[in-house]
Amino acid sequence: MPPDNEGRHPALRQRSAAVLEDARLWAATEYGYDSKRVRAVMNDTLRTRANYDAHAWQLDVAEALLLRVDCLVIAGTGSGKTTPLLLPLLLPENKGKFALIVSPLLSLQAEQV
Repeated sequence: MPPDNEGRHPALRQRSAAVLEDARLWAATEYGYDSKRVRAVMNDTLRTRANYDAHAWQLDVAEALLLRVDCLVIAGTGSGKTTPLLLPLLLPENKGKFALIVSPLLSLQAEQV
């Protein structure tokens, strides 16, 4: 399910897409980064292991994280915000690496009451 805010801020989305594309071009020049291959491997591995395909925005965020682009994702509960954090770990070159995700859910819940 795509985030509720998709499409509401076209100028920001356009700017974000440009930043990601600039990072892709830099990485391709510096160390032969292949965006299409990376996205395909992440999605194919996710499909094999979890039986679903990633949304384009999830692949964008995962790719931005790989390229060390600062990210901010605003999406509703259950929309799949955790998936982009884990997608980079599905790449063969990241075998043996792990992610530590700290989510202060109880603190966030207390603030919303």
